[in-house]
Amino acid sequence: MEGSIFKSYRDWLDEQKMPKGKRSALLAGLELFAKNGYDGTSTAQIAETAGISQATIFKYFKTKYDLLIAILSPIIENLIPAYRDDFFAKFDGFNNDLPGLISFVIEDRYNFLKDNADSILILLSQLLINEDVRKLFVKLINDSQSIFAKTVLKTLKSTNAVKDDLDPMEVVRTIVGQLAPFFLQMHFLPYTIEDEQKSLKSIEKIVLNIISK
Repeated sequence: MEGSIFKSYRDWLDEQKMPKGKRSALLAGLELFAKNGYDGTSTAQIAETAGISQATIFKYFKTKYDLLIAILSPIIENLIPAYRDDFFAKFDGFNNDLPGLISFVIEDRYNFLKDNADSILILLSQLLINEDVRKLFVKLINDSQSIFAKTVLKTLKSTNAVKDDLDPMEVVRTIVGQLAPFFLQMHFLPYTIEDEQKSLKSIEKIVLNIISK
């Protein structure tokens, strides 16, 4: 990462030094795994979308599974930690301001999900069935606990506005429980949402009503 925060995996990939055929295979794999699922995507489809031969794919990745891991590993090990650190670094600006904090979290995390929709959809699907991906993700969660405690817990406590019977993880689950379905709705059923920003403001109100004293 070299200190840079990229908007998405695609932007990050554009900055990596690698052969054009390898980059094309990774981008095509990202698109098709997100759209059709890992099992629903063949290397022939990836090659056609990438504009390369299957032989070129196998030159850089021994198997389709190796291509999948080559997409997900930098997302879990490099990109998400960088996004996490950049996100948490902004929490100090919301001490004693629960409404401002919730508004920031929902807006920021929704934009992150939208900008990285392909990557997130692949990651979510693989977390359900792929032990290798789960291990990488569990390590990410474990590595994040310290910074979570120093930022999220500290800022939530500073507001003195969260219900006393709610612990911080319940607040996080409340936000995720509202935001994740909305992200999926926007991705798969965008025609069912008339006003994206109005919907996000509605989510903010719902979360605040649930967690505020």
